[in-house]
Amino acid sequence: MGILDFLVGIMGAGKAPLSEAIKSAPNAMGCYRIFYGGSLVYVGKAEDGIRKRFVQYWNGTTTHYPSGRKIHENRDNITVSWQVLKSREQCREVERRWIESCEPEWNAQKGWGG
Repeated sequence: MGILDFLVGIMGAGKAPLSEAIKSAPNAMGCYRIFYGGSLVYVGKAEDGIRKRFVQYWNGTTTHYPSGRKIHENRDNITVSWQVLKSREQCREVERRWIESCEPEWNAQKGWGG
C-alpha cells in the first residue's frame, strides 16, 4: 500500500488487499466493497467497525453464510475498499444503494430482494 492509499484511508476512504486491510482499515462504521479478480463481487456494511469485519472474513468467523465463506476461501486474492460513515442509518442506506446499483454476484442471497 502506497502513501496515497494510506492517507486516503485516514481521511475516511481507502482500498487495499484484504491481507493489509485487516491491519490498516479504520475501526469505524462504514460500508465496504469486495473485489475478486478485479470485479466487484460483494458490498456490505460494518456497523461495529470496518477493520473488525475484515478480520472476521480473514479468520473465517463468517463462513456460516455463503458470501462469508466465499470471501474467506478467496481471501488471498481479494481487494477491499471502504467508506467511513457517521451513522447506522447511513450505513444501511449506502449498502442498499450499492447493492441495487451494482448487483454484486455474492450479494445474491435470500433477503436482498431483486
